[in-house]
Amino acid sequence: MENLLILPHNSELDVAAYQKLGVKIFTPESITPDDYANITIMLGWQLPLSENVLTAVNSHLKWIQTVSAGIDYLPLAELKQRNILVSNMSGVHATPISETVLLYALYFARDFPTVLANGQKQRWAEHSEFTNIRTLSQSTWTIFGTGHIGAELARLLKAFHAKTIGVNRSGHAVSSFDKTYAQSDWQQAVAHTDVIVNIMPLTDQTTHFFNDQFFQSLPETYLFVNVGRGKSVDTNALIHAIQDHKVQHAALDVFEEEPLPNTSPLWELPNVLVTPHYSSEMENLGSAWHAIFLPNLKSFVETGSVYENKVDLNNGY
Repeated sequence: MENLLILPHNSELDVAAYQKLGVKIFTPESITPDDYANITIMLGWQLPLSENVLTAVNSHLKWIQTVSAGIDYLPLAELKQRNILVSNMSGVHATPISETVLLYALYFARDFPTVLANGQKQRWAEHSEFTNIRTLSQSTWTIFGTGHIGAELARLLKAFHAKTIGVNRSGHAVSSFDKTYAQSDWQQAVAHTDVIVNIMPLTDQTTHFFNDQFFQSLPETYLFVNVGRGKSVDTNALIHAIQDHKVQHAALDVFEEEPLPNTSPLWELPNVLVTPHYSSEMENLGSAWHAIFLPNLKSFVETGSVYENKVDLNNGY
């Protein structure tokens, strides 16, 4: 029998369906230290409980199913050494994150900072005051990361008649992108772009990828968006780029340090939109997790492997 520790508190998860597979269910409320070594599957990752299960004497842990797409927060070296299977929720968050990125772009393009400021003052502005309004039509977007989220964003951007450039590790072609470049050729990818979006996973190669060299090599860029991983961006380099007008606007949902400290200059910069790592949120999220986890659980019980979203621990995604 497999012993499953369910960490997310979500009523939409169909626990009864898991039990029908002969799986014994544990939760953070029901598990005891005596159970740690017997857990074979973890759904989600929650400290310190997950570490206790992983490091238990005679641990039987075989598989971790995350509820996120990124896995950089896991102890990857130890999991690889112990040959523990990891799968993620890649694809679940493509729609909410893509729609959030469009919201960010329209927020600045339609000069909503001015609209909202005037609304708070109950002031009816003259149309002549909106001198910075633009449309997304004919804009060029460079999207770093062409997986589920990047591909969905590119698909949606085609409805706005935008040009889409993708950047991935090898430069392979992806649907809805007009052109793709290898990560090593990023300078060509951003040479004539209006909007840059980071959706890359966090690896040794992408940590501080967006650094001072990157930002200072840009032509003046209208908008920089980060909905990938906070540590992909050197925060100080981004702040300098905004102050130097290399980047006119920034929309940031993830940060090197979270919560973002109230002392961060990002809070005060008028052309920066800060959101609290919420771009992946949506209704019925638990049902979306279940749609991936249940087939994976069935596969694991029957074959010892998973049906979907197995992670390559060598690559980190």
